[in-house]
Amino acid sequence: MRIVQVGGLPTTVLPQHHEVFAREIWGTGTGGKNVTVLHNVMLAHGGADMHTHPASEHIFYVLTGELKVSDGKQTVILTAGQGLVIEAGEPHQVTGTGNMDCQYIAITSPPVVWPGKS
Repeated sequence: MRIVQVGGLPTTVLPQHHEVFAREIWGTGTGGKNVTVLHNVMLAHGGADMHTHPASEHIFYVLTGELKVSDGKQTVILTAGQGLVIEAGEPHQVTGTGNMDCQYIAITSPPVVWPGKS
């Protein structure tokens, strides 16, 4: 069992993301093998490019603020207490709404290996 002080974790900006600051609660950088759990803070005008993860599923759960998610055909805005599932291989783009910053949990299984990271 491990207690994680999320606020004390280092932040990183993920590839293909801007103004999104990720803290790895659990994942390949902290000893996890099968899942990555990130606490993300996205500034109001932040976001990620449209992308896919061919073998990984995502679950997003919004803690505060608003998160806009698009698959290229449909766009939804999630608010605090709402979650969304992105299936493996499904294109997706997350962005801020421009109204307020957003904090959300991103769960990915199996973990994504980003280009240039091991």
